[in-house]
Amino acid sequence: MFFGVAALTATNAVWAAADVDTVSTRARADSTVVNEAKSARLKLTNQPIDTVSTRQSADTASPALVLTRPAVNYTGASLSAIIPGLGQIYQRRYFMGGLFLISEASALAFAAYWRDEADWRNSETARFRDSSAAVKGRGESAGDSALLYRAGWYSVIADQSGFEARGARSTAYSALALALGVHLYNFLDALEAGGAAARGAEKNPTAAGFLAAAPFLGLGQMYNERPGKAGLIIVAQTSLALTAYSHHRQMGFASEKYNQMRDTASTQYQYRAEYLGYWKGRYDDSFSRRNTYLWVSLAVYLYSIFDAVVDAHLSDYQEKIKVGSDLAVEVGGGGAAVSLTLNLGF
Repeated sequence: MFFGVAALTATNAVWAAADVDTVSTRARADSTVVNEAKSARLKLTNQPIDTVSTRQSADTASPALVLTRPAVNYTGASLSAIIPGLGQIYQRRYFMGGLFLISEASALAFAAYWRDEADWRNSETARFRDSSAAVKGRGESAGDSALLYRAGWYSVIADQSGFEARGARSTAYSALALALGVHLYNFLDALEAGGAAARGAEKNPTAAGFLAAAPFLGLGQMYNERPGKAGLIIVAQTSLALTAYSHHRQMGFASEKYNQMRDTASTQYQYRAEYLGYWKGRYDDSFSRRNTYLWVSLAVYLYSIFDAVVDAHLSDYQEKIKVGSDLAVEVGGGGAAVSLTLNLGF
């Protein structure tokens, strides 16, 4: 009995000693691992910041952003080509749809009104010229200076009526050009909203600028795949240029009549006191309006170039500009450190 208990006690002591040795071995192993980890961490933190950031970026790098061009939906553009604004309504852009519809309808109505006004003034001009010819014939036959004076007066009034008819006709053409431009803008806007302006492809700013330098075409914006902007540029430049040219023609006509009335050999010289101021006023007004529209047209032209260049620079902004955060927590050396890194690349 005594020997059995002693044997059992000895066996337990051996197992206990073995457990202690095992625990000590594991503790030493764990201590070695911890020391190696601390040493590695110390070495890592002692390295230059650029190296650490590079390794962290390499370890945590995400897959490159791949931009896929979505399929273009031409339904909206097709509808807008038929009825202005219908494509925008189909695309659930109700405000733009209504705006295009009202703008084009208003421009067409404006053009129709001034076309009728031009026709009426042309008929009045023809009536005054017929009266002038008839009265002049009677005055020459009768040798009546009063009738001849009246015939000349009819001729002066006919010139004024013709000037007003030219202005009304030019206004009608400008309004019609505006309506056509709005329709084109409406079509290109729907085309862009349908996916024709997918971003991501890198564009050359120099090429965009040179293309935009060609007036009235919007080539720089088309190169940047912004057909909606191209339509707006085309409408603005064309309408302003046509209006400026119309006032230039009116200025030339008024100058001709003004000089004719100042000519002592002209039959209209005798009416200069009453009507010379009229032609001078029309000339000054046309001159001022022409220059105003030319300056505005130049501003729009320069803006189109600037817009094309800026858009080209930003064409692949999703690839050029990446903002990413890197939050790191480090514990060691009797303290803790938290670092937040923002990576912004151009």
